Amino acid sequence: MNTKWLAVSFLTVSVLLFGACGNENSSGGSEGEAEGGNGTEDQVNLIAATQLDSESAFAAGFEKFKEVVEEESDGSVTVEVHTNGDLGGNEDELVQNLETGSVDLVAAAPGFMAQSVQEVDFFSMPYLFESRDHWESVIDGEVGDTLTNEIESNTSFDVLGYWTAGVRNYYGAEPIETPSDLDGMSLRTQDSPVVTNTWEALGAQPTSVAWDEMYQALQNNVVDAAENDFTNIYLASHHEVASNISLTQHDYTTRLFFTSDQVMDQLSESQQEAVMTAAEEATQTERETDQELAEESKAAMEEAGVEINEVEQEAFFEQTEEVRENAAESLDLVEEYEQVVEMKEN
Repeated sequence: MNTKWLAVSFLTVSVLLFGACGNENSSGGSEGEAEGGNGTEDQVNLIAATQLDSESAFAAGFEKFKEVVEEESDGSVTVEVHTNGDLGGNEDELVQNLETGSVDLVAAAPGFMAQSVQEVDFFSMPYLFESRDHWESVIDGEVGDTLTNEIESNTSFDVLGYWTAGVRNYYGAEPIETPSDLDGMSLRTQDSPVVTNTWEALGAQPTSVAWDEMYQALQNNVVDAAENDFTNIYLASHHEVASNISLTQHDYTTRLFFTSDQVMDQLSESQQEAVMTAAEEATQTERETDQELAEESKAAMEEAGVEINEVEQEAFFEQTEEVRENAAESLDLVEEYEQVVEMKEN
C-alpha cells in the first residue's frame, strides 16, 4: 500500500477526531488548544459590557483588563468590550445578563445588587465619605473586605475590584442651594432603598428612568432633575438639557467590578491568576481615568455655559443623618459605619 496515502489518511482521521472532541464553553469560546496561547489552556472568550460611553472610565478599565489578561494568559483568555449600552442600556439589565451568562464582566452600582445582598447598599449612603482619599482607605480596607465576603457568600458573583463613578451632584433646569429647593421635585435616582430614602428625606420625589432614556426624560420634562458625576453628565450630553449643576457632593461613588462563579469555574488556575492580575491593573486604570475625565468634563461644561453653584452642604448632611443611621442599623453594619466615621475624623 502507498505509504504516502497512509500518512494522509492518518492525518485526516486525527483532525476529524480532534474536531469532534471540541465543544463550546459558556462564554461562547471554543474549548481546545488556545490559538496563539501555550497549547495547554482551553480558549475562553469573555464579554465585558457597560451602558456607558466608549470614552468612559469604565470602558478604560475594561480595555486595560483586556490588554493585561490576554498578555498574562498567553492569549488563552480573550475579551470583547461592548459599550454604549450595546448589551444592556441600564445596570440592572447588565446584572441580569451576567446572571444568565450572556455577559461575563460588568461594573454596577451597589443598589443593583441590593435585592440579593442588602448589605451592599451600605455604599449607597449619602455623605458616607468626605473625600476621595477617605473613600479609598475604606474601600480598600476591612470594610471593603467585609462587603466583598457578603456578596460572594450570598450570590453567584465574584468581586474583582471596587471602581468609582466620580462624585455625584444634583443637576437640572434650575439650581438648588438648600434642601427646601427640592420640595416636590421629581428627580431621577438609582433603584436603591438607601438612595430612595435619601432623596425623600431631602423633599424630592425619586423617579426611576433607564440611563439610556435620560436625555429625552430631561428634555421633555418627564423628570425635573437628576444626580450624577461630571463625566457621565457630560458624556451623555445631559448638560444640553439640564444646564445647572449644584455641588451637593452627596456620594463619593462605589461601583462593583465583578464576574460570576460560572465564568471563574471554567478557567484554569493560571487563567484565574491572569484574571486577578488584570483586575488589579484595570481597577487602578479606572480610578485614575475617572479623576482625569471628571476634571476635563467639568471644564468642558463650564465652557459650554453650564452654571455650577455651591450649596449649603451641612444642611444636606444633617437632613440625611437619620437615613445613614437607619441604614446602618437595618443592614446590621453599625460597627462598620462607626469605623467609617472614625476614619473620617482621623
